[in-house]
Amino acid sequence: MQIVVYLLIFFAKLLEVAIATVRTVLIARGNRLAASLLAAVEIAIWIVVTSTVLLGLSEDPFKAVAFGLAFVVGIYLGIVIEDKLALGLAQIEVIAEHGEATQIAKVLREHGYGATTFDCEGMEGKKLSIVLKVQRKDIPATVQLLKEYNYLFVTVTDIRKLPIGSIRRVILK
Repeated sequence: MQIVVYLLIFFAKLLEVAIATVRTVLIARGNRLAASLLAAVEIAIWIVVTSTVLLGLSEDPFKAVAFGLAFVVGIYLGIVIEDKLALGLAQIEVIAEHGEATQIAKVLREHGYGATTFDCEGMEGKKLSIVLKVQRKDIPATVQLLKEYNYLFVTVTDIRKLPIGSIRRVILK
């Protein structure tokens, strides 16, 4: 019967920590409603699990072991879940020789990407920078398209879209 208690503690704590990890990412991305809903579920699980572990802990320290192991595994699981959900936006920037970059931008646009280009200069002359905004879940497909080209400099950055659409500078007097 004790093994059932340990398993319940483990899986409930695992779920709670995985939810907390996803919630933290949602907060960082500005998704307030989803983060708040997950917080409600998270705290309900936490109260039940923590009270179960604390009751009779001195007589049964393996409850704490199950609790601690679940915390570690739950963080890992939460990261895996968030990675699979791939919520949010990313910016991909590609820098290449001007001629090749022009061709890359054309191919990206043919695949439905909004590709913005900027002239730039590197150590070896004129370059073209291509900037894309994509859903995070679309990063692998975009990178696969880019693998057909040589000598690219590619960066991927997570971004947060502002509800106003742009950043306005406020100068305080």
